[in-house]
Amino acid sequence: MKWIESIIQWFLPVELVFFDYVENAAKAAQQAAVLLGELVRCQGRESQLVLVERIREAEHDGDKAMKDMMEALEKSFVTPIDREDLYHLTVAIENVSDFIASTCNHLTVHQMDTLPEGSRELGDILLKATGEFVTAVQLLKQREGGERIRAHCRALHYLEHEADVVFRLRLGDLFAHEKDAIQLIKHKEFLEGLETAVDQCAKVGNVLEAIVVKNG
Repeated sequence: MKWIESIIQWFLPVELVFFDYVENAAKAAQQAAVLLGELVRCQGRESQLVLVERIREAEHDGDKAMKDMMEALEKSFVTPIDREDLYHLTVAIENVSDFIASTCNHLTVHQMDTLPEGSRELGDILLKATGEFVTAVQLLKQREGGERIRAHCRALHYLEHEADVVFRLRLGDLFAHEKDAIQLIKHKEFLEGLETAVDQCAKVGNVLEAIVVKNG
């Protein structure tokens, strides 16, 4: 109940509440990536549509974390790190959920019957990337050493490069072998959405690195 949550938050240390909201956004993005991994492997349109809806729910959890952060920033005079950093970090993470959800919505909006080659590879990279920034956010919350956070940021940039390679290869194969122009467009947009989501994960790493430098 909302009044119980308010009482709990009243007794929590201020900085813990802020970091909890960031972590909630990160875990929502990770859950969306987990469900995406199931989606690109499941058979049957009905099962896929169920997973699309669950991904939307994960996105809504990310939206709630962003809303909670905004409300907390409006009410608080003191924050554990710069207000702008808390805002930009939460936005960057929440965007990952948004890109995953909007990409998966292609299955319903575009009436997609098949998924392009490379979907599983990019989905696996996305899952690894969300895991990296979930751990990094937890380290930030625990005020752990900046070098450990930087290691996860480097991993995010490596995964971005890996996704770029997969995307270019699979897009090349798609243009070389797909003869149906409409199918080509649908598959191209789906791969672009997944690759963009990985790019956004790297942006989360950029924000984290900036925070570490500023607060080092």
